Amino acid sequence: MELSSKPITKEADCFSMKKKQNKLTTTAVVMCALGAIFYCYEYYLRVAPSVMREELKGAFLLNEASFGYLAFSCYYFAYIIMQIPVGTMTDRFGPRRILTFACFLCAFGTYLFATTSQVWVAEIGRFLVGFGSAFAYVGALKLSNIWLPRKYFAFMAGFCTALGMLGAMSGSITMSYLVGLMGWRPTLYYSVIIGFVLMLILWLVLRDTNKGVNIANSPSYKTAEIEEAVHQQFECLKEIMKSPQMWITGMIGCLTFLPISGFAEAWAPSFLETVGMSKRDAANGTSMMFLGFALGGPIWGIISDKIKSRRFPLMVGSFISASLMAWLILFPSTSQSEMYCLLFLCAFFASAEILIFAVSDDLSHSAVNATAVAFINMITMVGGFVLPWLIGKLLDNSLQLVDDTPSLTTQDYSSALAVLPAALLLAGVLSCILKESYRRHY
Repeated sequence: MELSSKPITKEADCFSMKKKQNKLTTTAVVMCALGAIFYCYEYYLRVAPSVMREELKGAFLLNEASFGYLAFSCYYFAYIIMQIPVGTMTDRFGPRRILTFACFLCAFGTYLFATTSQVWVAEIGRFLVGFGSAFAYVGALKLSNIWLPRKYFAFMAGFCTALGMLGAMSGSITMSYLVGLMGWRPTLYYSVIIGFVLMLILWLVLRDTNKGVNIANSPSYKTAEIEEAVHQQFECLKEIMKSPQMWITGMIGCLTFLPISGFAEAWAPSFLETVGMSKRDAANGTSMMFLGFALGGPIWGIISDKIKSRRFPLMVGSFISASLMAWLILFPSTSQSEMYCLLFLCAFFASAEILIFAVSDDLSHSAVNATAVAFINMITMVGGFVLPWLIGKLLDNSLQLVDDTPSLTTQDYSSALAVLPAALLLAGVLSCILKESYRRHY
């Protein structure tokens, strides 16, 4: 989950370059827009399996738990393990090389996934997509650091987040339509073509150099400074892991992001279909959650600064989201507009989750604050690795035979998905325990 305006590497290493330009240029906008577009593309691929669940289960002979593992756990496993080293690697090789290679991995991984009939090959494909996706957000922020005046950095972080959610929305809507029109494999083939075209554009257009600043060609930067950066990063990480408040903050982030990573990205479309929506309407409903999260994040940031508190918005957002999620899952409405409203509001209040990154910054001193963000981000993403498989396991235990065909009811989904409001409720309790971190000098 990448919603912080802070970089996820040590600030003295990855994002410490001084801006020599004070004006916004067309070239700078193009460079940063390409980074943001790649982040949008990887999020598009991230959510793709959610709208082709039945097709994938039939193609690979999967049960619900196996589907959750293949479609999402394999992706998030690669994504999680890369969170700490990704910034140093971006420094080492430059965003042009890193983003081009990352886009290749995403496209090639999708190609493997689309062409194979072997589950283990498909799992490798999703792993490669997750591996490549891990570089998208930090790469986009690195381009912002190189090309934009410093005052635009926070805007770029928010813009990337919003564009990522836009990618998720378009993935839910357009892929649902295309899968119904031409099947899941041809749909993914088009995604592969887009990926390879984008890869070529990134390689031909992106530049690591701006007005004499070239992060990829300094011998001293490639050797001594990088080695020192790696050493310092792990020293910082050890210091951060000793803080109970950091662990509490990470757990709050993990639990409050579950409406996105464990529901919207995975099981929301199939749940909404059992409620009575068509595949297209279910995809539109899922997109309402991405929209709510995208709009809510900046608003919660403004509220937090206005009332000078991190803890209180996290408490409010978690408890209200828990209530809305419980109502949505346990008492689903046959009214499409009512369900859309609940989905939007549930994600809107859960988006207070973005404040965990401000908390991590508040709790850490300047020498370790960026590594703290990486640590928090890594814990947050664990939910996306565990929950899709867990919910699938619970659904498998509820399978019933209808005309000799395994079938799931709305009640089966309600029982399995009840873990979501419980997780949000726990996040609210942990927010009560969390110490207020807002700094007076803000």
